[in-house]
Amino acid sequence: MTEQRLRVPLGGCAFLESPSSGGAVTERGITNWHDPSARFGVYLSFVRPVRFRVRLSMRPQTRPSRLRLTACGSVLEADVPEGASEICFGELEAARPGYTRFGLSGVRKSGNLFASPTELILEGVGPEDAAGFIPSGERENYYWARRGPSVHATFDTEEPGGAEWFYHEAAVPVGLDPAGTYAMAVGFRGGYFGIQVNSETERRILFSVWSPQETDDPGSIPENRRVICLSKNPRTHVGEFGGEGSGGQSYVVYPWESGVRHRFLVRALPDGMGRCAFSAYFFFPDTGRFEEIATFLRPETDFRLLSPHCFLENFHDTAGWMPRQAVFSHPWACTADGRWFPPSRLRFTGDATARRGWRLDFDGRLGEDGSFTLKNGGFFDGHTPHGTVFTRPEEVCPIPGDVLDFTASVSR
Repeated sequence: MTEQRLRVPLGGCAFLESPSSGGAVTERGITNWHDPSARFGVYLSFVRPVRFRVRLSMRPQTRPSRLRLTACGSVLEADVPEGASEICFGELEAARPGYTRFGLSGVRKSGNLFASPTELILEGVGPEDAAGFIPSGERENYYWARRGPSVHATFDTEEPGGAEWFYHEAAVPVGLDPAGTYAMAVGFRGGYFGIQVNSETERRILFSVWSPQETDDPGSIPENRRVICLSKNPRTHVGEFGGEGSGGQSYVVYPWESGVRHRFLVRALPDGMGRCAFSAYFFFPDTGRFEEIATFLRPETDFRLLSPHCFLENFHDTAGWMPRQAVFSHPWACTADGRWFPPSRLRFTGDATARRGWRLDFDGRLGEDGSFTLKNGGFFDGHTPHGTVFTRPEEVCPIPGDVLDFTASVSR
């Protein structure tokens, strides 16, 4: 065993995986850990089989306790003496490459807390032996790493100036829809449209358009660069968003179902004054027709629908350990002169968390039927390389007739 020590920051790599308020993960590590039922998981991926010794670094506490670690098919326990800042669980062997889960739980305590751990330390493991985790020097990015990798598939429409319409279908499989899931069916330069799981009891249809002003503070945008809502569905909530750019946001609280293919339409219509109106339409199963979500007018926009794409993300960092998936199908684009066509090529990419190797649990696969499946979360092994270009099989299903009828009626 070598002298190397690999430090895995719990603030970026640990998750509370049990329903408990008696423990939490913050940028500092595991905090407020007093519930004996609390279970934590820490994840990293080994590049090769390796033997190592496991230690746990922590903030010193005044009363002793005993902790349990489960990993690599073994169960190890260690006492936490009064004032200890580091404990050793013993030796383990990862017999295969890929992700390993280190489970942490409390056995007993004599004070209020079991411990306040900050880092998992692997002796005998170097930077060349492990991947799929965020290092200690990236504290400002712990939140993004815990959210997990976002993945995208961008269509090549080969349409100068952008398409006027884009149609797409999206389904989130049952059981792969934890809170925090956002399956975006139609993204484009300047906006995005899709479905969210906001909590165990609330789901939304979300449509947002960014302002051309580069800022995370919507209040700082001057009037002439603000996104304006021109119209909306009576059940649509309209406001502003910030934090990841800023702009106009709209959503409908709606109990869309997992395992069902939902249908989306977006239109881009320039007004001839250097602005473009982006409209989003959703097929509501309860009414049996397409309805407008909202229409936003974006200033300083001389293009239509550029770089149409879909993506899958998790926006709850506490749920970043859970697997999620979305299946996208039947993409159709329409030119400004009314010609509908199915895009044949698409490119798979991931966000910075994926590109930097902080998380490896992401994938994008083309099905034989032309559907495209995006996956993230769950710490699975094996993924499609960034930048992989896929060619879809020739579309066998024509553009749905109700889509043609609806877009024709809106265009009149």
